Amino acid sequence: MKIICTRDNLKKGLFIVSRIVGVGNPLQVLNNILLKTDQGRIKLSSTNLEIGVNTWVGGKIEQEGALTVPAKLINEYINNLPSDKVTLASKDNTTLSIESENYHTSIKGLSYEDFPLIPQVTDETFVKVDSAEFRNALAETIWASAANETQPEISGIFMAFEDDKVRIAATDRYRLAERTVQAMEAARGVKEVIIPSRTVTELYKILTIGKGEVEIYFSESQVLFKFDETELISRLIDGQYPDYRQIIPKGFKTTVDVDKNELVHALKAAALFAPDSNNVTVEVKPNDGITVAASSMAAGENMAKIKAKVTGDENAAVFNFRYLLDCLNNLPETTVELKMINDASPAAITPKGRDNYIYIVMPIKL
Repeated sequence: MKIICTRDNLKKGLFIVSRIVGVGNPLQVLNNILLKTDQGRIKLSSTNLEIGVNTWVGGKIEQEGALTVPAKLINEYINNLPSDKVTLASKDNTTLSIESENYHTSIKGLSYEDFPLIPQVTDETFVKVDSAEFRNALAETIWASAANETQPEISGIFMAFEDDKVRIAATDRYRLAERTVQAMEAARGVKEVIIPSRTVTELYKILTIGKGEVEIYFSESQVLFKFDETELISRLIDGQYPDYRQIIPKGFKTTVDVDKNELVHALKAAALFAPDSNNVTVEVKPNDGITVAASSMAAGENMAKIKAKVTGDENAAVFNFRYLLDCLNNLPETTVELKMINDASPAAITPKGRDNYIYIVMPIKL
């Protein structure tokens, strides 16, 4: 194998594929990236046996071939090269030679024959979505999934495909984020799946590079996302996602229009006085706006008042401030609506003027 390419093209490809590669894996080849010539381009691949990533970059192919090399080493080395032209050549299928102006190196690798086969999902496109809207939807939801994988269903991200809509949801049973995405065309059917959170997180990172459309494919147990020159393949989580829609209240007694940044500042200030419990009290009054307060024996107490438009009843509840900030920090709007029923019922946050997103959070019972 002999390839000539630009450093920037190679850096982009290595960034995409190296993120899922671990370090110190007992199966050494899983610490490696596969470099392969493929129909006049350079194909880079990685896998952790649950997620597989393929991406293609441009270059001049002088000799066909393939080789796997340690992901961390080649990624960091290419990032430090000062010259834009890079020549890659394999020696005896176990060593990669890298030449770039005055830089000359050899990296020990493994034969491409040892690299696990990344499954292919070759069915027709199930649905297409705009990458920017899809990325925004993931940013507003995926952090709400459960971190503990003892409940695999809610540790993943739920996606429902219905006509020309994609509904994305994440929950850990204490909070719920749901976002609807407009598809570019109607899906080929109705489908509900649970995708591992790490898969969706890696997809989000890939979607930050470039613009275009995302094509989504399914097999019986796998999902494939195609974007630009990259493919991400993952297993699906087998299980039944909770019927979360039944916990979304049909109505609220209090609605508050509030400046998002002011609420964020008030919550962060209150958080300094809730170092152990994370509990803050949010009180709303029609003529007095919002009061955010917290106290502790060790730190003292804090109270901040924010001007806001309050419609409906006076209300108050205790919340985990982190759950509120997670939502607010991921919404682009400057004004949000806080909706409440009472101190024992779910509250909601929605962006002002947008109806494709809702965040539900349970108050804390003291």
